[in-house]
This record gives sequence, structure tokens and C-alpha cells, in this order.
Amino acid sequence: MTTAAHRSRPLRFGLTAGLPRGGAPSRAFAQRVEAAGIDVLTFADHLVPSAAPFAGATAAAVATTRLRVGTLVLNNDFRHPIETAREAAGIAALSDGRFELGLGAGHMKSEYDMAGIAFDDARTRVSRLAEAAVLIRALLDGDAVDVAGDHYRVRASAGELIAPPPQPVPMLIGGNGDRVLQLAGRIADIAGFAGISHNRDATAVRLTHFGGEGLADRIAVVRDAAGERFDRIELNALVQAVVVTDDRRRAATELAGQFGVPPETLLNSPFVLIGTHEQMAEQLLGRRRAFGVSYWTVFDEWAGRPSALSDIAEVITLLR
Repeated sequence: MTTAAHRSRPLRFGLTAGLPRGGAPSRAFAQRVEAAGIDVLTFADHLVPSAAPFAGATAAAVATTRLRVGTLVLNNDFRHPIETAREAAGIAALSDGRFELGLGAGHMKSEYDMAGIAFDDARTRVSRLAEAAVLIRALLDGDAVDVAGDHYRVRASAGELIAPPPQPVPMLIGGNGDRVLQLAGRIADIAGFAGISHNRDATAVRLTHFGGEGLADRIAVVRDAAGERFDRIELNALVQAVVVTDDRRRAATELAGQFGVPPETLLNSPFVLIGTHEQMAEQLLGRRRAFGVSYWTVFDEWAGRPSALSDIAEVITLLR
């Protein structure tokens, strides 16, 4: 069940980007995102020609004054947690506290194969993420660490490995499976939901929790793991499609083939925005009331997907 604390949270909007951009275009893009009213510009982490997440976040932070920057999400297996904590602390300090660290367990087997990294089963990858997240949190908080786990062994006194940033770094943990979301409930500041899962080698997408009942079920997993701290966790959802139209049903019918679901599923999914800008604004307000989700992320242009920046900017204007 959603709580009054979540229903009263101010709405935040994120744009997640992946396209590689040069120096001047990168700075101009970040400034355009900030001017559009976006709160957080995040960068994905895939081994394809794309913006490197830490470099992209740093460039965006330097080019802007209000915009928060972050990762959505880092593949934990691509870096040792000490390196992740060091980079996160550096960007947080450089940006005067405008950095948010998103972490995930990784799921694209093809990337592991190309890089020669062992693609372990999901249980092992999530266990490794859990150890890493606890370690990263301690390092960013300036705590001493003494970890002798199955995957990492780190021992250092407070402040010995990295200089903790002057302000806390919010941590987002995103996923769809029980164990990842339980981890988010235990230690994250932000829990991220996507409404989808992948098969083992990420060659197929499954809309396993794509409807309202599915999202409510995933939020319940976080809530049960969080206990008393649940009200302090911000809930984030990654919007998979934004379609502006005066005919919602026709647009849903056209989009249904891409998702492999009936149009009604898309019309009722909290992970899709279909309609006029005014209808989208109402949908988001209704979803905050129903689910307590206050932080909504849309995609920039990526993998043939059109950018939702201009449309979400219109929605933000209506809401604010």
C-alpha cells in the first residue's frame, strides 16, 4: 500500500541518455536538458559505442548549475566497488552534491562475452551487487570497512581509501527481481522499477510486472525489506514509451505489436505514457496517488527509440 509520505513527495523527472556526444555538443545537450525542467540527467552503462557514464555525468555537471546527474544504472560487474565509490565521490564533490549513483547487477550476456568477463548466473551477480553496494555505501559515508565476503575483500580505516564527498550521495538500486528490490529496500535511497525482465542472455524482454498490479507487487517487495525506513525511500519508474496522441486507443494498438501485448495492457500500464500532454500530466499525478511513485525517468534517443525530452518538458510545464 502506498503511504502518505510517498504521495506527498514532489515530482521529479529524469532523462536517461546513451548517445555519444563530443565536447561542445555534450555541454549544449546538458544545458538543453536543464532548461527543459528535467531534474536528473542519467547515463546508461553498456559496452557499445555510447557515452561513458562517469565522463558523461561529469561533463553534464560542469556545464550546468541546477541539473543533477547520475548513472542509470552502472553494471556492477564492470568495476571494482572501490573504483565506483572513488568516481562517485569525485563527481559528487565536483558537482557540489548533484550526483546520484544508480547500481544494477548487469544482464547483457553479449557485453560480458565481448569483454571476456564471466557471465555468472543471476543469483551470483545479485549477490556480488549486494556486497558491492554495502561496501560503496560505507566508503561514500566515510566509514571504516572490513569486508571479507564471497566476492570482495576490503579492509581500510575511515577515509583511508577515498575522500568522502562533503554531501551524501543518494544511491539508486534498480531492477525487477525480488533479491535486487529487497537490496534496494535495505540500503538504497531510491528504488528503481522498470516493469520488465530479461531471459538469461537478454535476447528477449518479458513484461512480467508491467501493469498496475505488477508495479504494486514490486513496491511491496521493497516495502517489506525496508521496514521502518520505507517512507524515506524515493520510488522511481522508468517509462518505456512516451506517445503523444489525441487517440489513445489507436496509438496503443499501433504500439502493441512492438511490445507483444494487447493495447489495453499499454493503456493501463504505469510504465507507458500515451495521450495528450495534459492527459500525461494527469496520468502521472494519478500514479503518484496510486503507487507513491514520484520520480519518473524517460529515455533520450537510443537504439532507434525517439527522444522523449521535448514531450516530457511540456508535461513538466503543465505540472509546475
